[in-house]
Amino acid sequence: MLRYLQVAFLLALSTFGESQTVFKTPSGAKYHLASCRMVNNVSKELSVSEAIQLGLEPCKICKPPILQMSSATSQKKANGQSNTVQCRGVTKAGNRCKHMTSIANGYCFQHNPDNN
Repeated sequence: MLRYLQVAFLLALSTFGESQTVFKTPSGAKYHLASCRMVNNVSKELSVSEAIQLGLEPCKICKPPILQMSSATSQKKANGQSNTVQCRGVTKAGNRCKHMTSIANGYCFQHNPDNN
């Protein structure tokens, strides 16, 4: 019986989080509660699940509800994949550069052969 109540409570809590209204500011990358100081009259109203689908992060000031991330996003982090790699460049001392880069050719801004 206790297990059933726990499951029912978690289900109700997750349903509440999905249907709760949050707000996105026109230029923002985060979603907010209506009471947040960052929300103004031109903010767009949406649900928490819509905010997650848009790739918005929760505001650190008002702390709106957070839904579980999609399995594709959590799968990427679980595998340890990253968008950045260590620079392939070599320093003047002959050591490998320690900068991390997301440039497609694998070189950081200092060692990028396209800039030279």
